[in-house]
Amino acid sequence: MDQSIIDKVRQTITNNQYVQESPHGYDFPKEYVEKMRALGEKYKEVRWLPLDIPRIEFDDIQEFKDLWSNESVPILRTKPDVAEPWSKETHPYGKLSSWHVPQFNGLTLWQNPNVPIDVGTFAAKEYKGNSKQLKRIVEQAFDYFPIHTMLSVFIWQSTCTVQPHRDKSSFWKCPTDFRVMLHDENDEPTLFVADIEKGDVNYIDCPPDTNSFCWSNGTQVHGSDYHGKVKYLLCMSAIQHSSKSDDLFKRSIIKYKDKLNYDLKINL
Repeated sequence: MDQSIIDKVRQTITNNQYVQESPHGYDFPKEYVEKMRALGEKYKEVRWLPLDIPRIEFDDIQEFKDLWSNESVPILRTKPDVAEPWSKETHPYGKLSSWHVPQFNGLTLWQNPNVPIDVGTFAAKEYKGNSKQLKRIVEQAFDYFPIHTMLSVFIWQSTCTVQPHRDKSSFWKCPTDFRVMLHDENDEPTLFVADIEKGDVNYIDCPPDTNSFCWSNGTQVHGSDYHGKVKYLLCMSAIQHSSKSDDLFKRSIIKYKDKLNYDLKINL
């Protein structure tokens, strides 16, 4: 984690005011927008939050690793976005940019049939096999998370340091990005968030009884250190459900507030 890079990214975001609220260009009903803005005011002090969700894990990690080595693909950028708004030709990192050098290997476990897989920012591959443990993980994603419309469920494995950035998703001030650390062989936390306004950096370190967590893409940038060890992260692209989100956030804060690595000041 490089604080100077974090500060530079925060300044870039502040100067350019990347504040679109709707993910992927959706035009939400006024009632939904008002509810999500209200959640933003309520939960804007959340940096990251462990979620009151049972642990989601592989049944057989070696079976998954064998499948992964055969099925996963390098994740290369196919279009600019708010995280990196430059073209392949104008990117300041040149041949070292995400257009040329993948930061992740990945595999899509489920794709909404109404959303083409190539609509995203990065290249992707949808798994067509019959792994029972992957089907179960997808089912748990649908069952446990506060989702109105799921767009995609996928696993990414970082292959290098991931510099702090925002995702191409919604920018509400409440938690918006849901993740599960399915498997992590690192000896210390590597995934971090940094508050865009105040600059404090917090590593994501879940308590033992959950490996699900969230942060706000509207108030935080995130990145990841790399120490050459494997971790598999379950990610979801989705339109979240406002009232189910509120219930899960409230329940999770009550359960885990005293176990956070920062001082969360919030009135529930």
